[in-house]
Amino acid sequence: MKVLVIPSWYPYHAKPTAGKFFYEQALALAENGIADITILNWGQNEFQLQIRHPVQSMGRLIKLCTAKAGSKQITPSFKELLIPHLSFSSHIRKGNIDALVNMIALQDKPDLIHAHVSFPAGYLAWKLSDISGIPFIITEHSGPFPFLEFVNKRGISPLISQPLQAANKVLAVSSFLKKELMYKANVKADIVPNLVDTEYYKPTITPKNKSFRLFALSSLTEAKGALDLLEAVKLLNETGLDFCMYWGGDGYLKSRLHNFVQQYKLKSKVVFLGQLSSKEALHQYQSCDCFVMPSHVESFSVVLIEALACGKPVISTDCGGPSDIVNKWNGTLVPIRSPRLLAEAMMHMSQHSNEYSQEHIRTYCQEHYSPKVVCRQIKDAYNSVLNPEL
Repeated sequence: MKVLVIPSWYPYHAKPTAGKFFYEQALALAENGIADITILNWGQNEFQLQIRHPVQSMGRLIKLCTAKAGSKQITPSFKELLIPHLSFSSHIRKGNIDALVNMIALQDKPDLIHAHVSFPAGYLAWKLSDISGIPFIITEHSGPFPFLEFVNKRGISPLISQPLQAANKVLAVSSFLKKELMYKANVKADIVPNLVDTEYYKPTITPKNKSFRLFALSSLTEAKGALDLLEAVKLLNETGLDFCMYWGGDGYLKSRLHNFVQQYKLKSKVVFLGQLSSKEALHQYQSCDCFVMPSHVESFSVVLIEALACGKPVISTDCGGPSDIVNKWNGTLVPIRSPRLLAEAMMHMSQHSNEYSQEHIRTYCQEHYSPKVVCRQIKDAYNSVLNPEL
């Protein structure tokens, strides 16, 4: 079986985590013998122009002029197809995705196209399918669904609705997103979650922490609950608990958060780590006593399953996708936008974290989110499209 995977975001040197989980899933499909995978890289993030960042966009435009198309065989069954292409907001000429369609020559014709997120990848897959007759699947990840960019007075933009309606199958990464797709787009979806590399993310022996160690990994934005988490840290500090929050990520609230820490004398309680590599994040997962995820909405949450793979209990807001992941054996859910309840959950965890079994947490993760398990589910989805009579 040959599959062309089209991600909506793609990692590059300046943003190595952009679309990382799309890439890792595609590689896992190849490594697990599900299919020969070709993954399309048109510079989804690298060559995307943004009006609010004119200097950065000019640099991207200059770099695009020297970028070369080609392919790279990464493993015997995993290939990257590079077609450098300029893209921009979907409000302007559909993000220039129609022009990309004409640049893709499917000489080694795949049996199936698998797109991640309905725009731009799903839209591109739809157009390629229309030309070639190749069936296509969309895995929807958007949280919230749809992104505000694709909502207008008449409802959901056809850039989203048309590919979803035309797809041979739609997959959702959580039961929450499955309901959203039906309610907002009248689209039926099967649930196939994201995966985590359980051979990479795993427990290790670390010295016992002198104080209770928390870890968070998220963009420093309002939607990711950054302000809520810092307010919760302030409240937790008022209890007198000996703890420290290690916080990875960057974002537009960085200065405001740092000022908050100074104002309330929290320097000994919060360590901002900045952007983390996978290796650095792994060290933090392995070193913490508990992982915290404070988002307002998530269709899934890859960071939660990375923490679980390391055997760590988690505290998460009940913001959609995490309700599929978190249970009483591996952590706790709290309402969104509730710093006080978040602080109470962290206090409770500090007193009861030793009651959670690292082995049971990791086993649960392996049984639900390991590459072997998730790839088997994706294979079933592929077969249901290519061999519907079976």
